[in-house]
Amino acid sequence: MLLECLYFTSLRFLILLSGLLVVNHAKTISPFPWNKMRLPDAVKPQHYDLLIHPNLTSLTFTGAVEILLEVERDTRALILHSKRLHVSRALLLASRRPLDLQVSEYEAHEQIALSSDGLTFARGSHVVRLEFSANLSDSFHGFYKGTYTTSSGVVRMMASTQFEATHARAAFPCFDEPEFKANFTIRIQREPRYISISNMPKSRTVELSNGLLEDQFDTTVKMSTYLVAFIVCDFHSISKKSQHGVEISVYAVPEKISQAEYALNTAVTLLDFYDDYFDIPYPLPKHDLAAIPDFQSGAMENWGLSTYRESGLLFDPEKSSSSDKQGITKVIAHELAHQWFGNLVTMQWWNDLWLNEGFAKFMEFVSVNITHPELQVGDYFMEKCFTAMSVDSLSSSHPISTPVENPAEIGEMFDDVSYQKGACILTMLRDFLSPEAFKYGIILYLKKHSYQNTVNADLWESLTNICTSGLDSGRLKLDGFCSKNTGETPASKWFMEDGVDVQAIMDTWTLQEGFPLITVEVKGREVTLKQERFLKGAESSKSSQGRVLWQVPLTYITSHSHTVQRFLLKSERDVLYLPEEVEWVKFNVDLRGFYIVHYESGGWDALIKQLQQDHTVFSSNDRASLIHDIFQLVSIEKVLLDKALNLSVYLSSESEIMPVTQGFGELVPLYKLMEKRDMEELENQMKGHLVKLFQRLIDKQSWSDEGSVSERVLRNYLLLFACIRRYPSCVSTATDLFQKWKESDGKMRLPADVSLVMLTEGARTDEGWDLLLEKYVKSVSPSEKRLIKAALSYSPLAHKLEWLLEKSIDGQILKTQDLPSLVISVSKNPKGYKLAWEFLKANWGKLVKKFDLGSSAISRMVVGVTDQYSTREMLEEVQIFFGSLTQEQGSGLRSIQQALQKIQENIRWMDKNIPPLKVWLDTHGS
Repeated sequence: MLLECLYFTSLRFLILLSGLLVVNHAKTISPFPWNKMRLPDAVKPQHYDLLIHPNLTSLTFTGAVEILLEVERDTRALILHSKRLHVSRALLLASRRPLDLQVSEYEAHEQIALSSDGLTFARGSHVVRLEFSANLSDSFHGFYKGTYTTSSGVVRMMASTQFEATHARAAFPCFDEPEFKANFTIRIQREPRYISISNMPKSRTVELSNGLLEDQFDTTVKMSTYLVAFIVCDFHSISKKSQHGVEISVYAVPEKISQAEYALNTAVTLLDFYDDYFDIPYPLPKHDLAAIPDFQSGAMENWGLSTYRESGLLFDPEKSSSSDKQGITKVIAHELAHQWFGNLVTMQWWNDLWLNEGFAKFMEFVSVNITHPELQVGDYFMEKCFTAMSVDSLSSSHPISTPVENPAEIGEMFDDVSYQKGACILTMLRDFLSPEAFKYGIILYLKKHSYQNTVNADLWESLTNICTSGLDSGRLKLDGFCSKNTGETPASKWFMEDGVDVQAIMDTWTLQEGFPLITVEVKGREVTLKQERFLKGAESSKSSQGRVLWQVPLTYITSHSHTVQRFLLKSERDVLYLPEEVEWVKFNVDLRGFYIVHYESGGWDALIKQLQQDHTVFSSNDRASLIHDIFQLVSIEKVLLDKALNLSVYLSSESEIMPVTQGFGELVPLYKLMEKRDMEELENQMKGHLVKLFQRLIDKQSWSDEGSVSERVLRNYLLLFACIRRYPSCVSTATDLFQKWKESDGKMRLPADVSLVMLTEGARTDEGWDLLLEKYVKSVSPSEKRLIKAALSYSPLAHKLEWLLEKSIDGQILKTQDLPSLVISVSKNPKGYKLAWEFLKANWGKLVKKFDLGSSAISRMVVGVTDQYSTREMLEEVQIFFGSLTQEQGSGLRSIQQALQKIQENIRWMDKNIPPLKVWLDTHGS
């Protein structure tokens, strides 16, 4: 295989020159019969019979696949996907005798062509057989090798799959596009010391003459290739049946299976919830959840076998925090929602990835809010929208639905726009139509398009045609929703009389990038509304954008009425009239819409006055959105910085998690930007101001696991901030607790919700840091390992940070899967940001190879390492490095443009606002 790879590599230059010259089995050069990145639509796979045999000693695998094809138009060649596979033989299994087929490969498009001189594949059914082999991948995608180490130091091997988005082709030749759905019958050969699991239940195991076992699995339902999964390992499992009779199991390495119980119970609860909520039974007899030791993504929704990071699935009652429990519950909810949104109904092409990911993110919050109300997940949804806005406010953003072709472009679609913005606009639409109407619409969408592929318009049609759908049958009843004889609800009124055009509204949110800034001016009872795109950056960029409009479902309350009022803004300007004059108007109630609001003519002054007099008049979400909006308006010079800082003063009386964390989110970056400019005096002044601002709340915190989930998460946030800022009482308590923990050799139980604070304090010394590393290596708790890793990266010891980065690249001590988050964490450390940047530059080639070009891991590192840079010198350095890359090395990545724009924005903000910030801090002395 290695020799053949070298041969292909030597031909790359020739391929670039000749366009479509390829290598075939006879090692002659001939034209490839297809010149597009997308496969032709003349041939459709119907069924795959797949045999895979991984060898966990040689770290290779062999396989054979028989594909039943339906040829819809006569063709001279069959074009399908194959990536880094050595296809040793291809046959057309004709009725009389098998016919050998020639295999030619076009590496640049990851395609192979099957043909034979003088042969035409006529309309109708055909079966082809391909035999192939390859190395198990060194990356985290395709069919890749993994390891884990037991507590006794024994290294165990395993192999698992990660096919989304375009990596099934690296495990077996296939039609690797979501629209080519088919059934799969999978067989896996293995040594007796291992087990294998796949999408479907195992029907039987056969002993082979060579001592191997062959597991044969039931045939899958019709599905896309990216959802195929198989794992060969020595995991243990625990199981439980759902109320609807589905066998649910959690798999983990033997020493960690005791931490699987919470995930098992949660999966049972959530699968039953979705079964009832969608009024569509889960179609498989089982669902497995596997905790994979080497897993780069957060999780993957493979049908019947979802896969997770260990930290995303395993819960240790002794060491996991409330935030761990919340995160595990949400990720399980996300992947199980995909069993309907994505698996049962799949986007036609990756340009509409948001139909999968936006919906799963949205349902993650809807489901957990109902099934696990104690986790208070509603408190955290709006931060997802703020995250999306920070990306979508740059000219380098993209529409939710945007054209993509090659694997790198597809990979970059897995971003905050597809996930977070997608979820936020669905929440906005749900609020506009009513939860009742929205639920009926998505059920109609799922039922109508089951086992099929869809585009945006299919969803909008289902949400528009609820009352003509014939949905009022089966378990689900519309309960008179569409009947004029029943008391009208606001939602049914839309459908029965107003004829809301859902597609016209939502096309403005999905087919154009960005989001609106709504400017509000109140004069007496008259409220003037104006919309424009909220866009950061130079004025030239703004003028080049042209005029864009959204149909914006506005909501508002006033100082005289907390009844939520609604107004659909369709034009650039409009006017609405209040029933009486008011002191203030607050738009975007509870952040139900994806837009920012600017209040002119004293509007902000009135809202600030109300916050200072009695902030509880506004909900905690409204308070957080006011903080967010005013600081964002400073960045586009609509509001002066001192007005935003004046608003933030009320935070000294705040106690709710969302406004407090949003306050930190807006204010902490101010001194983080100063750290990069060597402005120590002003930086310390700003830090002192923040400690004073939140001192009352910090002093109220106990070092315990008491209180609600949100109170406990906030406690960790506040105490970590206080200790890092060297607040004496916090440092004293944390130091004392860490000393006691050290004396107990790490056996003393720490309060899980504040243990990160104590560990971070301990990591400030060489001795403490070394002890923590030792505990990290020995720990079998993913939650504990995550906390220790974070504490190690927060250390002020630069030599330790450098060592940590170097060791993470080889995966010997820290798993390479944790490298992206580690690099970003070190980059936020004032002692580590230069180290992180140098590390990223020095290891760029290795990182791209390991994590894949266009992956979210690469994108997150590019932006995360550089997004607090604030000098022209650093901008130039970043430009020079990324400018030196070739296209193959990632020069065209959208994340690079985002990183450069972010630095430019930071420079512009600092130049404009440092003088008034200094004046304001001097006036409001610490």
